[in-house]
Amino acid sequence: MPDEPIEPAEHRKLWKERPAVIGRFLAEHPHYEHLCAEVAYILEKRLKGAGIEFSAVTYRAKSLESFVEKIIRKEYKDPFSEITDFAGVRVVYLYASDFPKIEEIVQSEFEIIEKVDKIKDQGADKFGYGAVHFIVRLGRRSSGARYDDLKGLICEIQVRTVSQDAWAIIEHHLVYKQESAVPGVLKRKLNSLAGLFEIADDQFDRVRTEREKYVRQIESKLDKTAEFLKQEINLDTVTALLTWRFPNRPIEAYNGHISWVIDNLEVEKYSDLANLDMILSKTTKARQEFFKNYNSPPAAMTELAIAILFYEPSIRIKFKEYMTHEDLEKYKKFDHLVEK
Repeated sequence: MPDEPIEPAEHRKLWKERPAVIGRFLAEHPHYEHLCAEVAYILEKRLKGAGIEFSAVTYRAKSLESFVEKIIRKEYKDPFSEITDFAGVRVVYLYASDFPKIEEIVQSEFEIIEKVDKIKDQGADKFGYGAVHFIVRLGRRSSGARYDDLKGLICEIQVRTVSQDAWAIIEHHLVYKQESAVPGVLKRKLNSLAGLFEIADDQFDRVRTEREKYVRQIESKLDKTAEFLKQEINLDTVTALLTWRFPNRPIEAYNGHISWVIDNLEVEKYSDLANLDMILSKTTKARQEFFKNYNSPPAAMTELAIAILFYEPSIRIKFKEYMTHEDLEKYKKFDHLVEK
């Protein structure tokens, strides 16, 4: 059975009997808010720098209500030494095989007090699908006056994959926190479900490996231009084409730019890279005039999108609402420079 909700009277009793504990929490709470924000910032910056794909880095400082409830439920005598999640950060990442890199970042940036592997610790035949928790303090790299009030404080970092995160959400709504609380009729199904989430993590890693292999195959054909241009149009091949055509340029102007353009292409008409390369070639002069007054060269995908709009004026009608009047006038002005 889930814990019974705590009555407000019990809250009032704690406030009356242990005012020093409440007072200390209120005094230290801003420091914990600052701490978890700093830890989250450091982790997000390092994850991006390492090229590790993640879904989210979130953080929160424990609320007063949660603090009071935990003291009552756990009957803590010395809550400030027994509670380890006054500050909490959660990293939700995409591929299980990236965990060693994430752990290396945690080790290099923070002083690790404790590591708890919820997957290994529960055993292969136990209910649930866990994650890895680190209890940390700020490391030597975090120095300076802004960290003076944070140095001795601890923060809990939860590291889990998107599958583990999904399982945690489902587990929360199922209420069952311990295997002993699960009715026998459901236990087998829940264990099987947890196993499927673990298999999903393995499969995501395999798909990534296959994609990396596919990208290498695409890139290996760059020395054979004709063979390279015969490839079908998809996100990976278009990325390779744009990297080849516009070296040292950012590929997309915004996240999802390539996918948006591909989704709106007439695939039957533009079946392979040769068609897109031809459009780029025949609109070179028009694009040069179009971007003449730009402060810096546009993203490679912007070049391709503008090339398509020059080569296929009818498409402009379809996407007229996305273009400024000035741009529409530019197309008309430089249409004669497009080779047909």
